[in-house]
Amino acid sequence: MSFNFKNKFKGTVSVIGTSQIDSKTEKIANELGGLLARNNFAVACGGLSGVMEAVCKGAKQEGGFTIGIIPFKDKDLANKYVDVVIPVPFSQARNIVVVLSGDAVVAIAGKAGTLSEICFAWIYEKPIVALTGLNGWSSAMAGKKIDDRRSDTIYGAKTAQEAVEKLNELFEKSSNTKYGMPNEF
Repeated sequence: MSFNFKNKFKGTVSVIGTSQIDSKTEKIANELGGLLARNNFAVACGGLSGVMEAVCKGAKQEGGFTIGIIPFKDKDLANKYVDVVIPVPFSQARNIVVVLSGDAVVAIAGKAGTLSEICFAWIYEKPIVALTGLNGWSSAMAGKKIDDRRSDTIYGAKTAQEAVEKLNELFEKSSNTKYGMPNEF
């Protein structure tokens, strides 16, 4: 069996967000997962509940591919919509792996764990799109810079569609850059 990931997907998007969600956040995360799949992006996330489960469910409903980086040794603890489970049993240290698994990061709502992932994405120069209009860190960080190491800001998006349009724009710009993402930070 031959499977060429790079030929099938234009990239991997790490989706970060809270494990405890309301119906509005769940709907947006589910929609985002479906849009990512329809736009040929693989989805990486923390692999558990909340935003992670909703984005994976949306991706799977559209035939997408999902990766869950879970903080446990037992792969069975991942949500049922994860295709590939990567156990990283180091509690919040897995947040670095979640961020580094993607070519770009989308933040949806979120608490302290999501904030740490936003910071890691900033440090590791991953483009970040943050959904606005939700409770949590994604709304608070949209349009902001964390520090002066980069010239860009965290991109804000009001809808899942707008987030995917921004990702497509970033990936289109990246065709001539190192590692497939823009380096004009």
